[in-house]
Amino acid sequence: MSEKMSPPDLGKTAGVLNSLIRQARLVWRLLRDGRVSGWVKLLPVAGILYLLSPVDLLPDITLPGLGEMDDLAVILLALKAFIDLSPPGVVREHLETLMGRRGKPQAGDDLSADSCIDGTYRVLDKNAKK
Repeated sequence: MSEKMSPPDLGKTAGVLNSLIRQARLVWRLLRDGRVSGWVKLLPVAGILYLLSPVDLLPDITLPGLGEMDDLAVILLALKAFIDLSPPGVVREHLETLMGRRGKPQAGDDLSADSCIDGTYRVLDKNAKK
């Protein structure tokens, strides 16, 4: 006897999958963005290296199920820390692009070179002779 998923359950599952895909795309965009510090970009790399390394907090063989869960937890924590330590304005910019909307820069946003205005200036000295 198989039970069918009710529409709310299906919608919830689709929402979670959509969110995971959006987060994966956000991480990819942040990794490729030059405004994110190199040492911050090491966090996802370290998570993947942990996943591939033979050293494990909970061995996969002796604790079936739990061994895989610690690998997943380390990856998720590394990705969460990566997003949290990336510049908030850059993260917001990429999220808005992924969600299909663009907003105005807010106070505290990191501005890229594309959003700066070049100009000339001269210093006027009150005490200088004309």
